[in-house]
Amino acid sequence: MGSILVVDDERGISEIVKSFLVADGHSVQTAPDAESAMALTRSMPLDVVLTDIILPGASGVDLLRQIRDFSPDIQVIMMTGDPTLGTASESLRLGAADYLQKPVDRHEILKAVRNALHVKNLHEEKRRLEEENKRYTDHLEQLVEMRTRDLAASEASLRQRAEELALLNRLGRKVNESITVDDAVQWGLKEISHGLAPDLALIFLRCGDDLVLRGIFPEQAEAPLQPQHLHKVGTCLCGLAVSEDKAVYSSDLQADPRCTMRECLIAGFRSFGALPLRSGSEVIGVLGIASRELRDLSEHGSFFEALANELSVGLNKSILYDQVQRHAMELKASLARVEQAEAERMELQQHLQRAQRLEALGTLAAGIAHDFNNILGAMIGYTELTLLHTPPESRNAGHLKMVLNAGQRAKDLVRQILVFSRQSEEECKSVQIVHIVNEVLYFMRASLPTTIEIRKDLDHDIGMIMADPVQIHQVLMNLCTNAHHAMSEKGGILDIRVTSVNRRPDCDAPPPGLKPGPYVRLTVKDTGHGMDEATMARIFDPYFTTKEKGVGTGLGLAVVHGIIQKYGGGVTVQSEPGKGAVFDLYFPAIRKEQVLESPVQEDLPTGHESILLVDDDPLHLEVTRKTLEYLGYRVESRSSSVDALSLFASAPRRYDLVVTDATMPAMTGERLAMELMRIREDVHVVLCTGYGEEVMEEKVKAMGIRALIMKPFKIARIARVVRDVLDGKQHAETA
Repeated sequence: MGSILVVDDERGISEIVKSFLVADGHSVQTAPDAESAMALTRSMPLDVVLTDIILPGASGVDLLRQIRDFSPDIQVIMMTGDPTLGTASESLRLGAADYLQKPVDRHEILKAVRNALHVKNLHEEKRRLEEENKRYTDHLEQLVEMRTRDLAASEASLRQRAEELALLNRLGRKVNESITVDDAVQWGLKEISHGLAPDLALIFLRCGDDLVLRGIFPEQAEAPLQPQHLHKVGTCLCGLAVSEDKAVYSSDLQADPRCTMRECLIAGFRSFGALPLRSGSEVIGVLGIASRELRDLSEHGSFFEALANELSVGLNKSILYDQVQRHAMELKASLARVEQAEAERMELQQHLQRAQRLEALGTLAAGIAHDFNNILGAMIGYTELTLLHTPPESRNAGHLKMVLNAGQRAKDLVRQILVFSRQSEEECKSVQIVHIVNEVLYFMRASLPTTIEIRKDLDHDIGMIMADPVQIHQVLMNLCTNAHHAMSEKGGILDIRVTSVNRRPDCDAPPPGLKPGPYVRLTVKDTGHGMDEATMARIFDPYFTTKEKGVGTGLGLAVVHGIIQKYGGGVTVQSEPGKGAVFDLYFPAIRKEQVLESPVQEDLPTGHESILLVDDDPLHLEVTRKTLEYLGYRVESRSSSVDALSLFASAPRRYDLVVTDATMPAMTGERLAMELMRIREDVHVVLCTGYGEEVMEEKVKAMGIRALIMKPFKIARIARVVRDVLDGKQHAETA
C-alpha cells in the first residue's frame, strides 16, 4: 500500500476520495491548495498525489511542475470536471500518471492509484537495475584491473554490456518521450533492431482474446507475415507468453510443436523469444524477437525482459494518452451533435412559430368572416326583395343586379377567407379560367407600380376546368405577387397567357406524370432577377423563401404546387439569374358534356306555416323575417335565444318550424335546438351559420336538426330549404 496525498479545494470530494483509498489500505493526507500540498510533499514521503486541475492560487498543472522539480518519483494523477485537450496534453507532457474526469467513481480512483503505484514500482525497479548494473560495471572494472591478461575478452564482454545498457537507456528515453502508441511501438522496435540486429522484431497488443500486430521491423519482413496479423491468446509462442505471463523461448521453431504461425516457418526463422508486456498485473501485449540461426535466446533472458519492461512503461503512458485523445474526440463529437441538435431545434421552433402565427391569423379571419356574412346577408336579402318589386326592364333593376353581383363576389371572398382559415371546404365546379385571369389582373393593376407593364394573351375558346374558383384565384395571385417582388427594383413586364394543349400518349415533355389528353395551360412570365438552380430546386418547399424577413412566409409556391397536383395537373419552371422566370401551369380540361348546366330558374316555393326566427344580428334578423313573410309564412322573430326558448315553451305547438343562427351569445343555436327538441321532439329546426368549423354536417344530423344553411343566402335558397323541411324532403343536409 502507498502514502497518498489528495489535493482538492472541495472538502467533500477530498474526503470521499480519502475514504475510498483508506478502505483500500492506503495512508492518505488531504490538502486544499497547491501551497499546502507542496508543504506536505516536502515534509513527508509520498508515493502518489491526486490533484484537481482547478485550485485556488496555483493550478493543478503548476503543482505538477513543482512536484516534478522536487521529486520525479512521486506519481501525480490529475482530476478535472472540465477536460480540455490542452490541459490533458500539458499534464501528460509533464509526466502525469493518469488523467481522470469528474465525477470519478471508486473503481476509477482505485485503478488509477494502483496503476500509479505500479509505475512507481517499475521506476524503482529500473533504478535498482541501474544500480545493479552500476555495481556490475564497477565489478567488471575491478576485474579488468585484476585480470589484465584477459583484457581482450573482458573488453568484449564490457562492450556488450555497455551496449546493452546504452540500448536500455535509449529505449527507455525514446518510448517515454513518445506520445502515441504507434510512436512508442515504432521507436521501441527501431532501438531494439539497431541494438540487437535481430532478423525479426514485432509487437502485438492485446484486444480481448486477440493479439493485434501493431509493429514489425524490418518492414520488408511484413510481406511473409501479412496473411495473419491476428494471433489468439494461448496459441503459438506469443499467445503462450500472454496467457502464462512469462517469457517463452524456442531454440528451433521448425521442430517446436508450439509454433503454429506458418508464416514464421515459411520465412525460415529458427529461434524465437516472446516476452510479455505488462501494465501492472495485466499483460497488454507481447514483444517477439526472432533469428534465422539456431540460438538459445534464453541466455539473454534478463536483458530481454529488461527491454520488455522499458517498452511496457512507455506503452502504458502512450495508451493512456490515446485514451485521453479518444475521449477528447468523442467529447468533441458529442458537442458537435449537441450543437446540431440545437440548430435543428431552433429551426423547428421557427417553423412552429410560423404555424402558430398562421393559425392565429386563420382564427381572426374566420371571426371576421362570420360577422361579414351577416352584413352581406342583409345586403343581398334587401336587394333581392327590392328587385322583386322592381320592373325588370327598369334602370334600377339593372343597378340592383349589379349590387347582387357585387354581393356574390363578396360572398366568394368570404368563402376564400374561410378556406384559408380551414373553416370551409373547397367547392369544385366547371370554371372558365379566362374570367378569373381578367379579374385578378384587374385587381393587380391597381396595386402594381407603373414601372411594371401587364401583357395578356387569352384564348377565349379554350375548354373549361373542374376546380374551385377561389383556389384558382389564390394560385394566380400568388404567382403575380412573386413576379411583382422579382421586378420591384427595376420594373419589367408581367406576361399572362392562357392556351390549350393536347398531350399525346408518347409525349415525354415536362411536366412528367401528366396523363394524355387536353389541358388548359396558364403561363405567368416575368422579366425580374430570376433564380439559380439551387433556388429552383427548393421553391416548392414549405417555408422556403428568398425574401427578406417579414416579407414572405415561404408558403405561396408550396400552396400553388399542392393545388395544381390535387387537380391532376402539373407545374414547370424555367429561370436563369438575370433573365426572369416562366411558370407554366397545366389544368386538365373537361369535355363539354362534363360541364354542369346552370339550373333553370324556378318559381319561389311559398307557404303559410308559422315560423320562429332567431338571430342576434338585427340586420340579418330583419331581412330574413321580411323574406319569409314575402314567401307567405307567419313569422315571429327574436334576437335572443333565451327569449326564443321561453316563447316556444309557452306554446310549443304554435310553430311549424324554427330557423336559428348557430353562433349567438348566452345560448348557441345548437343548444337552443336541443332544448326545443327536449320540449317537443318532432319540432323542425333549420340551422344557419357563416362559420363552418363549429357546425359540421354529421354533428347536426346526429342532433336531429333538419337542415344546415350557409350564410349569406339568397331568397331562392332559403325558400327551397324551408319548403323542403316542412314537406319532409330534407334532413340534415347542407344547403
